[in-house]
Amino acid sequence: MYNILIVGHGNFATGMKSAFDLLLGASDRVHAQDLSEDITHEQFEKVVTDYLNKYDKLIVFADLIGGAPSQIVTRKIAELAKSKEQFIVSGVSLALMVEISTNILILNDEEDMLKKINNSLNGIISLVGVMSLADFEENEEELELEYEDMI
Repeated sequence: MYNILIVGHGNFATGMKSAFDLLLGASDRVHAQDLSEDITHEQFEKVVTDYLNKYDKLIVFADLIGGAPSQIVTRKIAELAKSKEQFIVSGVSLALMVEISTNILILNDEEDMLKKINNSLNGIISLVGVMSLADFEENEEELELEYEDMI
């Protein structure tokens, strides 16, 4: 059974967990650890090490690729070499976390997790969008033309 650990700078992890819990429901399998001014890198590393030692099946979501939380987790996974079922996904958004975690927490489908993670990463572009005032103006013109055609 997979557990999830969210890590990041400032209050990223606890903030993402709050939103995550709102969307998918609170779970005792989802944990968060911030790296803020209240914790040293050494303390953070100890917490991460404890999670990696406790859970053979663990997905860690980190805020930034190359950021300290991601680097520390990546290094500890390599050093401990405990399980091939421990993954770190860096540069995450809430949408990506929900996408990946739905398999674990809702569908109870944990087979071939690396493939599921990679499929979610490949499909993330469909979960991202951008809008601007120009989009609304174009839609308004289209609606006006449709309305005029109806009259």
